[in-house]
Formats: sequence, structure tokens, C-alpha cells
Amino acid sequence: MTISLRFISAEDDNFIREVKIDGEATFLDLHHFIQQLLDFDPSQMASFFMTDEDWQKNEEITLIDMVMDEGNNSLIMSEIPLNQFILNVKQRMIYTFDLFNDRNLFIEVHGIENSSCATPQCIRENGPAPEQLDMSMLLESAMGEPSTDQKYDFDDEDYGFDDDDLDDPMITYTDDLDDY
Repeated sequence: MTISLRFISAEDDNFIREVKIDGEATFLDLHHFIQQLLDFDPSQMASFFMTDEDWQKNEEITLIDMVMDEGNNSLIMSEIPLNQFILNVKQRMIYTFDLFNDRNLFIEVHGIENSSCATPQCIRENGPAPEQLDMSMLLESAMGEPSTDQKYDFDDEDYGFDDDDLDDPMITYTDDLDDY
């Protein structure tokens, strides 16, 4: 079976992508195709969410298993074929490509055919893709990039001491570290 999917974005009304993919392909295959099609960084985390007709999230299908509880079964992209969840035309799901900022593509099943599709293909492309945030740039700006040309000068005067302080009777010096 071949599944036709239509992608839209809330960030740009002109963005539309329509793709065809085999129903036996996994959600991971679809994820990789989306990453390639939209020129996204494949190292970023992403998830699919099956939704109801009002786009309310239901089951999450994740890139990697992040659940620590062994009793809780995660749905992992590489283990789930599309045809396990995609059964009807007009069915909806969300592809979250920026988990930290909850940025999404909205996906609707546009058609289901009995034919087979050897490789995923884009059949319609309109408008620019939403830009994926570069997490390395965000981390650098949040953490502050250390300057490599910063110089430290450890002269005593930087700390408010001068040689006269050594003779001050109010300041007690000791060589015994237990006093500190």
C-alpha cells in the first residue's frame, strides 16, 4: 500500500509538502525522508504524535526510547511501520521537529492506494520549509562562549593588597592551614 501525506506548517501558510511513501516503511524512514526533504539537521530529536481530528495528541512515536520505566512501553520510530497506525484517509498526526520549542508540522493522510512505492517521493512542494533551529548556536548563546583572548593579571594590586599590608598589626598571618 502507498500512503500519500500532506504536510503543512502553522509558521507559514504557503508551506505545503505532499509525499508518497510505502505503508511498510517505518516512522523512522519517514523521519529520515522529512529530514532530507526539508534539509534539517538529522542529529536533532523529533517525535510523531498520532492525533484526533482536532489535532489533540494521542500516542507518541519517538526517535529513541527515553522511558526509564521498564513497565512502560515506548513506541519507537524504527520499530513501527506506518501501516500499523495509518489506516484511513483524513487521519492526522503531528511531526514535532523542535521538541524544546514545540515546533511542528501537521500531517494529514491525503490518500491510500493499493500500489507499492519503492522509495519515498515528494510529489508537491510549495513555500519555504520552516527553519530548524541550530541547537549548537542556542547553547553557545545561552552558556556564553568563553573568550580565548582573555588575559588574567594576578598582580597583588588587583586584590587590594600592597606590600604595606604585610606590616599591618591588624592582619594576622599564619602558616597553619587548620586556622582557615
